[in-house]
Amino acid sequence: MNKLAFKIGLGLVILFALGVSTGVVVARQTHWTTRWTADYRTCEERWFASRIEEYKRLLNLTPEQITAIRPHFDKLSVDMREFRGELRTKVGGAFKEMNTGIARELMPEQRELFWKTLREKSEKSKASRSAASS
Repeated sequence: MNKLAFKIGLGLVILFALGVSTGVVVARQTHWTTRWTADYRTCEERWFASRIEEYKRLLNLTPEQITAIRPHFDKLSVDMREFRGELRTKVGGAFKEMNTGIARELMPEQRELFWKTLREKSEKSKASRSAASS
């Protein structure tokens, strides 16, 4: 029985180690951690360059055609930036509505602590964003 428990434990440790190492390799190969935490425009530009290169290869585009399709990607970039702005506004409004609703359900002392906690989280978030952009 003791030998069996040891083998099961060892197998689980090995399985866990394989999972961790696979995760690390995948994250490094796909640059997942930097790609999604980096400025979205950088990711966007890489995506555009990749699509243009794919179309160039697939469709045998001429240099003139490549020049002609670039404005379509630029327009998509503008549209996406506008969409993100609208989405940010809507999500912000939804959070504000939710927080106001929650605050209505709380006792005065709880409400004060609730708003204080939200302000502190907001300040931390702003500080980390400004530090990341520096």
